[in-house]
Amino acid sequence: MERAPTRCGYCGRQTVTRAGRCPACGQEKRPPKAMEPPPPPSPWRAARSQLAAAGVTLLLIVTALVIGSQVLLFLAILVLCALAVLLVVANGMS
Repeated sequence: MERAPTRCGYCGRQTVTRAGRCPACGQEKRPPKAMEPPPPPSPWRAARSQLAAAGVTLLLIVTALVIGSQVLLFLAILVLCALAVLLVVANGMS
């Protein structure tokens, strides 16, 4: 029975393991690690970046109101609307 070649961690060649060693360089070849899917992120972890961006935007709105800058206020409202659209699209897709 023919086995599939695996990559040697020492020399980098794709070889069929013989007696647990690479036939090209003689170094021990460890079996490949089992690929398990990572656990799904918690809802708080998934929403953390969006909440942080919304917090920064609200801080920008408060700063614009205190300073009296209409340009900053307009930009902050645009960013807040964009974040709301991204939140709706992200929750609608999953």
